[in-house]
Amino acid sequence: MIARATLPSAAAADTLALADGTRLSLRQVGAGDRAGFAALFAGLTPESRYQRFLSPKRELTPRELTFFTDVDRVNHEAIAAVDQRDDSIVGVARYVRDATRADVAELAIEVADAFQRMGIGTALTILMIQHAHASGLKSLTATTLWENGAARGLLRHHGFRARRSRGLEIEHELKLEELTPREAAWVPLTDVGSVHPSAPASNQHTNTTPTRHRRGSRGAELT
Repeated sequence: MIARATLPSAAAADTLALADGTRLSLRQVGAGDRAGFAALFAGLTPESRYQRFLSPKRELTPRELTFFTDVDRVNHEAIAAVDQRDDSIVGVARYVRDATRADVAELAIEVADAFQRMGIGTALTILMIQHAHASGLKSLTATTLWENGAARGLLRHHGFRARRSRGLEIEHELKLEELTPREAAWVPLTDVGSVHPSAPASNQHTNTTPTRHRRGSRGAELT
């Protein structure tokens, strides 16, 4: 039986306070977020889109928007960081279970360009690692471009280790069973907040995309 943990719903979002005073609501992604997710993608620079999808990408298809927002909370979980000033989505983290290995999932995180280097990616990474552990997953994977040292550094900081390389990409893995009790403990989002720029963050995306929405390669990408 697959374990199921709980993340904050839209009606019961937690707050993440950034060092500059900006307050973000962190809540589950839902079908009503299609427009917000499309706007987040539209606001990314071409470089960020390339880092996010490991190839040039001009737009999201309706099918992709459905996939990214139709979250079943068991095989696919996602949480959005929402700017409380205008309700815009400025970051999203998700994991999708591997179709052939129920205890393994691919991690994906993206943050709007204007909100990078504020620690949002770090906070979302912490949250998703702890949620994945609470849900019974044994491993998280993510793939970056070799050139994206910032993303590789973020993953390494959170315990991911390089597993194998394919051309321009490198795959990372975090063994959740090897987390210490403190690392695995559920931390309230209010405690994850107040993140400062000194946390591992970058002006590049810390993003991954599930296999079914990538071109020409397997795995997930984290940029």
